[in-house]
Order: sequence, then structure tokens, then C-alpha cells
Amino acid sequence: MAPEPTGPTVGARKRAWPVVAPADLIRRPVTVRAYLSTLMSTTKIIRANHGKAATAGLTEAVTAFKNGDPLTAVTVVVTDHAQGIRLRRLLAARSVGGPSVAGITAIRMVTLLDLSRDLTAGAVELEGRRSVSDAVVLAAARRVLAEDPGVFGPVADHPSLERALLAAHRDLREVDAGSIERLARLGGLPAGLASIHRTLLHRLAPHFHDERERSDLAAHRLRQNSISLPPLVVHLPGRLAASERRLLVALAEAGPVTIICGHAEGHPDPEAEALATMLGLALPGSPAPAASVERLVISVPDQEEEARVAVRQILDAARTGTPLARIAVVHPPSSDYVRLLHERLRSSGIEFNGSSVRRLDETTVGRFLLGALSLSANGLRRVDLEALFATAPLRDPDHKQVPESAWGRLARRSGVVGGLDDWTMRLELLAAEFTTQCTEEESADARPWLIDRLDRDAEQCRRLLAFVTGLDRDLRRIAAARSWNARCTQAGRLLGRYLGSDSVREAWPVDELLAMETARSVLDRLALLDEVEPDATLAGFCRAVAAECRRPLSREGRTGQGVQVLGVDQSPGLDVEVVILLGLSEGLMPTRPANDALLPDATRLAAQTGLPVRHDHTTRQHRGFAAAMTAASRRVVLVHPRGDLRRSGERPPSRWLLAEIEAFTGHRPDPGELAQTTASWYRHVASFAQALTVDEPATDQEYELGLLLGGRAVDATLYLADPAFRRGVDCISARLSPKLTRFDGNLAGVTIPGLDTGELSSTRLERWVECPFAYFSEYVLGVRSEEEPASGIHLSPLVRGSIIHRCLERLVGERLEHDTLPGPGRPWSVADHQRLSEILVEECARADARGEAAHPLFWPVIRARMDAELQDFLAQDSDTRASQHSTPVAAEYRFGGPTSLPVTLADGRTLRFRGAIDRVDRIDGGGVVVIDVKSGRPDRFRPVGAEAPFPGGTRLQLPIYGL
Repeated sequence: MAPEPTGPTVGARKRAWPVVAPADLIRRPVTVRAYLSTLMSTTKIIRANHGKAATAGLTEAVTAFKNGDPLTAVTVVVTDHAQGIRLRRLLAARSVGGPSVAGITAIRMVTLLDLSRDLTAGAVELEGRRSVSDAVVLAAARRVLAEDPGVFGPVADHPSLERALLAAHRDLREVDAGSIERLARLGGLPAGLASIHRTLLHRLAPHFHDERERSDLAAHRLRQNSISLPPLVVHLPGRLAASERRLLVALAEAGPVTIICGHAEGHPDPEAEALATMLGLALPGSPAPAASVERLVISVPDQEEEARVAVRQILDAARTGTPLARIAVVHPPSSDYVRLLHERLRSSGIEFNGSSVRRLDETTVGRFLLGALSLSANGLRRVDLEALFATAPLRDPDHKQVPESAWGRLARRSGVVGGLDDWTMRLELLAAEFTTQCTEEESADARPWLIDRLDRDAEQCRRLLAFVTGLDRDLRRIAAARSWNARCTQAGRLLGRYLGSDSVREAWPVDELLAMETARSVLDRLALLDEVEPDATLAGFCRAVAAECRRPLSREGRTGQGVQVLGVDQSPGLDVEVVILLGLSEGLMPTRPANDALLPDATRLAAQTGLPVRHDHTTRQHRGFAAAMTAASRRVVLVHPRGDLRRSGERPPSRWLLAEIEAFTGHRPDPGELAQTTASWYRHVASFAQALTVDEPATDQEYELGLLLGGRAVDATLYLADPAFRRGVDCISARLSPKLTRFDGNLAGVTIPGLDTGELSSTRLERWVECPFAYFSEYVLGVRSEEEPASGIHLSPLVRGSIIHRCLERLVGERLEHDTLPGPGRPWSVADHQRLSEILVEECARADARGEAAHPLFWPVIRARMDAELQDFLAQDSDTRASQHSTPVAAEYRFGGPTSLPVTLADGRTLRFRGAIDRVDRIDGGGVVVIDVKSGRPDRFRPVGAEAPFPGGTRLQLPIYGL
């Protein structure tokens, strides 16, 4: 018998271990002495405080099993591989009486899943069957829903249902047949869920196996005495699935097993009690309370400041000699916290490790793959293609990098909305327009720079069209494929064709190179789904790719090196010097999980499934909180965010935080009372700015801002080294000074083009009067808003106005050319009305050819409406000319350049105007009438009248034309 560990409290029972041959799966055959010593094995539960005591318990258990022989094999079961790496490092660092405790030789760190895989390796029952994956279950679920959706008919095509069925199927695999039958008898949604679950089992069983089957098969083989194992230590097991519990019982019956259960004073652990009951053991008594450590409670305004406080606390601990690997930051189960912490730690240059929340769909490769697949479903919309350009440095058919900005500008200018026909027609028209302008420029006053630009734009239009045509062809190949393997092959080619070859991607960041490998692995896995879903649709393929791309990529950093960043559920097993516990506000810790849509708590309890309910989720989270509280040997920092920038309202302190304060102070404060506390264990951070003036800076930015806020002199080296910082310092200093500086609007010495520079249009002058800043932005800085092309029920106002102006200009021009204009005061003839309608048809046809027309369904209605408006205009114009005795004498009368209109101002400056007058009429007897046609709403011109010809100087067009 191996000696029992000393120190922590132990509960044990005698068990006989059958004499069997050593298994081939262990790394080193068990020696005769070690093998005989296990014939009278014991199963023990050791109860130890989390942190250093739990690690000591593990050390003693391993030492006892080795019994002086460092080569004796011992298997340690951990909850995850990261914990195994941390424990291996801790065991290597510990020493008892000098040398390392039996070393770490022949110690194997595995999870229960790893153990079940080893125990079932080569099993006949699994021969010819693969391990099931989420993609396989999702594919099978889609096929079942397509054939017989049952109660899920109305939402059978929704991707969320597939994911919910996957989670429910995984849960129900741990439920016995009796509970499934009870679930079916509940009727309605539970019965439909039970039916789909059974169908999935029936279809997947011939070709696949899962963790539950492996665990049960491993337990069966152990009971059949067909396998031998080295001594086993189960370290802080936590909550186990039903199949894992059965495997653990079989392991305890087959050989020596020591189970280490964590303990936290004042925090009962129902999981440990359930484990002892399952094994038929009495749970040992509570160990002596752990030594008290320093505690600090910090209240901060929000989560962003929480992350900054965590970084400052890490640096404080490092200054006192604490290695980074002995510091842990524990956060609530929220991806927002993980992202925020990782960003802050990177910006501070602090090495860390932890679970990654960055998914494949957040990488360049993943965004491109999903974006390209969505293009086909959405009809090659321009906005989607521009979004695709923004995801990655794409390559065109000539392997050149895509000029995404230039192509986006040209696509918008061409008026493309979507569809290959639309792309082809509009880009060809735009390229032809550029070519025509280039030819005209060559025959006129040649401007080489303009000719080059027009030629480049035409070539870019052709390149863009070739790119879109090729992309459409590749996407059609994916859509036309009829198997998973063919679609995945085409999607893989898509990655290589548009993201470049391996040599092109050599300069990519390492993360993106790994993302490319991951994307190809995803496609390789999905290519094997033909036997599960042989008739998958394109939508199903896209959903499967999207589901696989939502998985986290990998861990951040190297486990065991740098600060440990982990969720509260992962904190059991921690053994560090400093723990920084974040998110101690109600709603964050504990969180409030939503009720499962398919398997709500009421259904789980009614069917007696034994599955965890929401209360169990809170219990598990509390166990992690308690483990984190006792994992530190020197200091625990508890951080409470009072608010959240993403939502309104204030967050009260967590009930767990208040309970901990009561435990070490003897008094439970109210939230309001806590904010007024002046004790040394409490710190209140009012704001980010206040923290900069009190705490040590954690980043270069905080150091720079602290200098400014503190009114201290800025370091000259820093001031000169960073241009952005230098400009910021100058701006703040200038605005705080009593002088008028360039940051307050002093433009002395700055050359700014004035209104008297070049020629002005009347509309530009009106813009300056209405809003000088808008004039500055548009005409000085050149910042203009671009109209988004759209195919809808309305015609673009610019296109509509252009058509109306062109129709009226052509009518007057033709009548002037043939000298058939109506005389002074004479109305427009019937022939004139008919000709105007004919001109409208011609201009609308040209707009249609240019791709500027509205949707074909609404285009006839819009044409009829414009025709009615033009006929009304002629009728009203006849009445107006009759009252004035006038007749048209010019249309689209242009002035500018040599014929520009000079206007001398009172200060001697001269403004020169250019423009085009829509129509000029001559009054019989002398005088002219200037007419400007407006096709928009008349509201802007209602104030114009005899008493106010240009109200406020904002309507200057007609007065300038009248000059």
C-alpha cells in the first residue's frame, strides 16, 4: 500500500484491484514492486484549501504514489490542458527537504476526455467511426429539419435554431433513456426536441462516436478487467458530466485514485459533497482556514478604468518582486472583459497568457471568406463588395493589389447597385465616358495631366469589371457545386486566388498566417460532410462555414509565462501570489444567465434529466469566485465597476463582494456606505483623470496625460519625439493661454483662398452666406458627401432635375434654331406640348442607358409624372408671358471666363462670377426676364418676393443673373 498523504484531511475506503496485465497504453510499464503495491488499493478524497494548499496536496499525493521511485508512472487528471501545464511547472518548482518532490518524470497531465480516448484506443466498438464534431451535428440537424421539422417548422431555416439544437443535443447525450422518454411525454416543444435528438442519434451512430460513448466504453473496459492504469490523482474535478462521473467511479474501482477537492472557508462546495456520495465515501472535514492575506477593494467608474487599474496593480506587484507568472487577473465570463484586458496588457507591454476570444471571422482571412460567400446570396451588391475590399489586401486577376479606394469611388460614380448585369453596363458606360472625354481633351487645349487621369480612370473601370466578372464566376462555381467536397475545394481556391500566393503572404502578421491555416482546416473538415448531408444547399454551406468561423482561434501567449488572465470559472487550481478579481458588480458577478429556449429549467426538472439549471450556473461561478479568493498567498485586489459606458444606470456592488468585506471587517456595508469608506483597505477612483494624478502611470499615454494634468513641465525628449503628442501639448497650452493663437482662430500669416480668388458661382456664394464652415469644408478642404446609388421607387433628385432642365433647354433651343418660338405674350402651341413630351421620352431613354433610371417597375409612373409637370410648366409659362408680353430669346445662357461678370465691392475687391442662366426672355417694349427653373421643393424660395428679393443674402442667384 502506498502511504497516505499527511497534512490535508483525508477520507478513504479499501478496494481490491484485480490482477491484470499492464496496459500497452501507459508510457512506461509498471514495475513489479509498484504493481504489487496496488493490489490493496484505496480511493481517497483529500480536502485542501484552494491555492498553495491544494498544490501541496497534489504534491503529497504524487509523492505517496511514487513511494520513492521517481520513475513510477502517475496520471494527474486536470480540468483543461492549460491547468495541466501550470501544475507541471508548480510541481517542478516545489521542493521537500531539498530536491524536487520526486521530480516530474513519469507524471502525465490529462483530462478525463484524454483518458477515455487512451482507454478506448483500438476498441473494436469504435472501428470505422470518427469522432463527431459540431459541424457534423449541425449538418445532420439541417437535414432532419429539412425532412421533418415537426414543431420547428416555422423557424426550421433559422441559423439560431441549428445552434440551439446542437447545444440541446450535446446536453441530452448525458441524459439516460428514461429521462428522454419523460421528455417526449411532455408533448409540444419538448417532445419535438426529443424526437430530433433520437433521430440524430440514429443517423450519426453508424459513422460517428462522441465523448459520452467513449467515456462509457472506457468505464466498461475498466470493469471488464481488460485495462490496467498507473495510480491516478484527480485534481479539483469540479462539476462532472454524467458520463464523466461513471468513468470516475470505474477508475476508482479499478485502481488507486486520490481525489483532491478544493475548499474555501465559508463557501460550501456542493460538488465535493456530490462526488463523495457518488463514490460512497464520507467527505473529510474542512481543513484549517488559510492564512489571511492583504485585501484591497477598489471602486472604479467603469470597465475601461477597471482594466487600467488591473494593469497598475500588476506593475505595483512586479515592482515589489512578484514574478508576472505569479499574478492572476480573474474576470467575469464576458468576452468584453477579455478583449479589454488583452488590449490594455498589450499596450502596456506586459507579457500574459489566457484564453483567446479572437475568432476566425474577426481575422482578415475569415472576414474575406464570409464576405465573399455572402456576395453571391446578396446579388453582388456594390456596398457588399466595397466592404469586402476593406477586409483584406485583395488581388485582381493580374495578381496586382486591388486599389480599393479608387475602385470604390468609380463604382459609386458609375451608379452601380448590384448584379453582374448592372456592374457590366454601368462600368462600360463610365469607361466609355472617360475615353470620350480623353479624346475631346486631346483635340482641344491638351492638358496632359487631365488626359492621364481620364485614361487611368478608364483603365481602372475595365480592371474593376474584370475583377467583378471573375469573382462572380468563382462564386457561381461554388453555388453550382453539388457536394461539400466540391464546394470546399472551390472556396479554398477562392482564398488563394484573391488573397495571394504563399510568397505574397509572407509579410502578413503571424496571427493572419495562422488564420489562413485554420481556414483551410475548416474547409477540410467540412469537406467530409457529404455522408451526413449529401444534398446541402448553398445557404446551408454558408451557415456551416460561418459557424466554424465563430470558434476562438487559440490561446493568447504561452501558458505559464506572464500574467495569467482567466475567467472566474477557470480559477480553481490557481496557485499565485496576487489575484486581481474584476467585475464585482451585480449583473456581472454573478451573471444572470438566460433561460434555455429549448431546454428551460422547468423542462429539465419535469423530465428529471439531471442537467444543470440556472441556479447551478451561479453555484459553479461562486465556486470559482471562492477559489480565486483563496488562491493568492500575498494579496487579493477586488475591483467594483460602478457603471458601464455601454448602458445607463449604476451597478451596485456584488453581493459576494459585500460578503467578503463582512468576512474580513466584521461589518457588511450598504452600497452607499461603502462609497464613503476611508479605511486603508478601500480606494475610490472618481474618474480616469483623477487616477492619472494619483496612481503610477501604466502606459506611455498615461504618463504623458499625467504630465499635462499635473501641470508639470513636459519632458523635452518626449515632446520632440512624438509629433502627435507635441501638437496636442501645443493645442492645450495655446487654448489655456490668454493670447489669440492659431488654435483659437488666429489665421494671420496663413494663405487662404478668398472669395476674390478665381471665379464664383452664385450657389457657392449662397453657401458661404448660409454657413461659412460648410463653405470652408466643401470648397477649401474639398470635403464633399457622395450620393449613394440606389435602385428604388424614387429617381435621384439630381437625375430628375437634369432631365427636366435638359428637356426645357432642348425645346427652346430647337424653336430658336427654327425661328418658331411663340411671339410676345403668345402661348405655347399644341405642337410645342407634343414635342416636349417626345423630348422627355428621349432624355429618359438616355438616362436609362446611363443606368440612372429608377426601378423598372416604377420607371413608367415617374416618367408620366414628369411629363405632367412639364406640361403644367408650359401652361403656367404661357400665362406668365401673356401678362408680361415676353418671348424667350436664349436658353442655357452661359457666362464666365472671358465673359465673366465682374462685381466691385465697397472695399475695392472684385468678385468675378460664372454660371448658366436657364432662360432669358425679352419683354416687348424693353427689358428682360431672367428665369431659373427649380425642380425641387418650393419651400426654400417662398420668402423671395418684391419686398425681400434676396432675404438675408441667402438667395443670390437671380440678382446675380440680373446683373
